[in-house]
Amino acid sequence: MEPRKAAQLATLVVAAVEGTVAMCRAKRSPQPLDDTAEQLRDLILSAITD
Repeated sequence: MEPRKAAQLATLVVAAVEGTVAMCRAKRSPQPLDDTAEQLRDLILSAITD
């Protein structure tokens, strides 16, 4: 993966996790984090296998 794309993906991961932490607190549930982790995993795997 080219460095610029990797940096953008890393930014997306951090932003998604930060936002999800706020959602978990609001919902008092870890479910948003589990859902986000699953989607990020799929996105990352797709990005590194292309």
